[in-house]
Amino acid sequence: MNTLVLVSVFETIVILFAGFVTWRLTRHVRRLFQEIAPVGALTGERGPQPGDQCPVGPFMTLEGKPYRLGNENEKSSPTLLLFVSATCPLSRKMLTIARDFCQREHLRLVFAGDDRAAVLETFVKQAGVAEYPLINDATLGRALEVDKLPMAFLLSPDGAILSRGLVNNREHLESLLNAWESGFATVQNYIVHRRRNTHDIAGAARP
Repeated sequence: MNTLVLVSVFETIVILFAGFVTWRLTRHVRRLFQEIAPVGALTGERGPQPGDQCPVGPFMTLEGKPYRLGNENEKSSPTLLLFVSATCPLSRKMLTIARDFCQREHLRLVFAGDDRAAVLETFVKQAGVAEYPLINDATLGRALEVDKLPMAFLLSPDGAILSRGLVNNREHLESLLNAWESGFATVQNYIVHRRRNTHDIAGAARP
């Protein structure tokens, strides 16, 4: 009988210890993800920066029609301009993420690429985003000095660059929007500010 009691007590201690270790690991992993989550939305030093004017066009679309990025109506929504490629796996993933994100945030969505029309047409149809404008004009990419994909630009109604950065998930798109709404010049400045606030709050919460 005493043996059974000792075994039960030992098992209880082991279970409590395992729960404590799991709780500690969860806290460390959560902090790690808070630090690295926004890293992908990088703003390079090349090309036009937030505050500069984006070339508004007109540029040729996939259908061969002229398209202007600027909108004279100041009350219209900002535009998310996303550069993608049919040969880029991240671009394929970002097509639907950008569509859902823009619908939720009430943003205009415009895709941009530089490839054969037939390839891009199949690309957007398979992703279910064929109804959105797609600028297939190398002039725009050269003007913005886009050298990596997927690259996103958040544009004001008159075509000014509000924020920009490489994106590969929804959080990176949100960081572009948050950087603009918070008044920061770049996504990196916004991330540094957010991390400082997080650390300050955590420090204040400690006894």
